[in-house]
Amino acid sequence: MLKNLARIIAGIASSIIIMGLLFYFFLFSNPLAIYEVNMLKWVPIFICIIALLVSGWINRKTPAKLLPLLFIPFVIFHLFNFAYFPFILILVLVGILTLIITRDHLSKRYKRLSIAGVAVIFGYFLFSQALILQKENFGYDDSGDLVNANVIWDFTEEEILQIESHIFLDSNNQEIDMIEFRDKTHFVTFWATWCAPCIKEKPELYKLKQYFRNSSEVAFVDVSFDQDKLKWQKFLDTNEVAGMQLISQDSKETSRELNFEGIPMHIIINPDRSYKKYKSLDVARKVLTNSYEESKE
Repeated sequence: MLKNLARIIAGIASSIIIMGLLFYFFLFSNPLAIYEVNMLKWVPIFICIIALLVSGWINRKTPAKLLPLLFIPFVIFHLFNFAYFPFILILVLVGILTLIITRDHLSKRYKRLSIAGVAVIFGYFLFSQALILQKENFGYDDSGDLVNANVIWDFTEEEILQIESHIFLDSNNQEIDMIEFRDKTHFVTFWATWCAPCIKEKPELYKLKQYFRNSSEVAFVDVSFDQDKLKWQKFLDTNEVAGMQLISQDSKETSRELNFEGIPMHIIINPDRSYKKYKSLDVARKVLTNSYEESKE
């Protein structure tokens, strides 16, 4: 029993170390300069496979009833915003299949089926999202398109993003559904009082709002990612703001719904509810003003 316990502890420790190192490699170091690597679902799947292969090999003779303990390190996925439903079920399934591959007593048939299952899941998520590498002077043009980017593959190029139902709250705790942002152009900014870059660009954002203050075709919405609603409300009370002011009930869920990581972030929602994301306020401003001026010609 002590030998089995030692194996489990060693397996958990190895998973924690491997997950930590690989998350650092992909998300923080990012030597490959992968664009929006935080949003790529194949990354946590790959990390899960490597970690469970090692911990599973260490415990290849450990009784199966103890193997669920090897999933304790999955708490790390929560830290990096990947432990959400239903994606966490995919990670658990990949973990189970990987452990089957490492078991000594199982037949080759089961192991081959597990290898095939892992390969299919990993391959699906690998190619379901674009893989883009950032080159020197990477950025955006005036239309918000990427420049100096090496597109390895992108099978979603023709996909038109559409706003779906997602609930925010206003300062009176009234629910506002994002799906109602239609019939005019909505310029939505995601920010927080604790986000220094967000606060820095507030004056320029206010100038943009003032430029369109008499327009009935453009509306501005600011969505806060603050967890402290009192701090958010105090900011609104003590600073000059314009447009609709809302707060997200769950910033991680909001980021997942709109498929972006990090703030400030700006999205322009067209009257038909199609939208596009912009990390740069300057680029988003140019896209909005150019589109508005063209519509007036």
